[in-house]
Amino acid sequence: MGIKVHPIGFRIGINKNWNSRWVAKNQKQTTQWLVEDDKIRKYFINKQNKYQVDHVEIERFENRIDIFVHAGQSGLLVGKDGENLKHIELAISKIVGRKTKLNINVVQLKCPSWSARVIAREIADSIEKRVSFRTAQKAAIRKVMDSRALGIKTRVSGRLNGVEMAREEGYLQGTIAFSTIRSDIDFAIEEAYTTSGIIGVKVWINRGEIFQKGLNNQIVPPDVKQLENNPRRRYSHNDKTKGEKK
Repeated sequence: MGIKVHPIGFRIGINKNWNSRWVAKNQKQTTQWLVEDDKIRKYFINKQNKYQVDHVEIERFENRIDIFVHAGQSGLLVGKDGENLKHIELAISKIVGRKTKLNINVVQLKCPSWSARVIAREIADSIEKRVSFRTAQKAAIRKVMDSRALGIKTRVSGRLNGVEMAREEGYLQGTIAFSTIRSDIDFAIEEAYTTSGIIGVKVWINRGEIFQKGLNNQIVPPDVKQLENNPRRRYSHNDKTKGEKK
């Protein structure tokens, strides 16, 4: 079930919230807003991936749209004196229409190493730079486990190393509880464009378990200073973090 069911969609409404939050008046408006939301997300994830964009949340009203961009490099995304953000607002306004009031809020990721999309993008970028797919996956796994995540699973598929027959290979380290709903599993898919073709990259990251009810409960990432002092330390049952039993 863990492979066939989307890990994030499986937990929406339980411990994960919807990325698009709005109610349309009719079917025509629903179709229009769905297409616009897809274009907005593709713009940030494809064109702004150098800023480590994790996900984009969209809230719509009749004449207003609020966009929350969760990025690891939030300062670079905003730019000096907000210059880069102005160009982004101009591009988004062409998608949603100039009559719609647009508010873009950039949210800093507390721990980019816990983002499956950021890690998948790093693996894809390494493969595009002709780094061995095994080396790229092992480096990503080492980075995630050093950030005190409970587990990570990676998988790459395609014409690996330019061979004629496509295949898939992956690694698993730690614990990945796919069927446990209270587990905070992050999942992402990215693509690496090589001379031999497209190589797909999938990443699953287990951040921990959430026992409290509510869609806004999240596990607090580890302190960066603590990781610098002891980067190999892992979570233990005695660690007290938000969303876990004490």
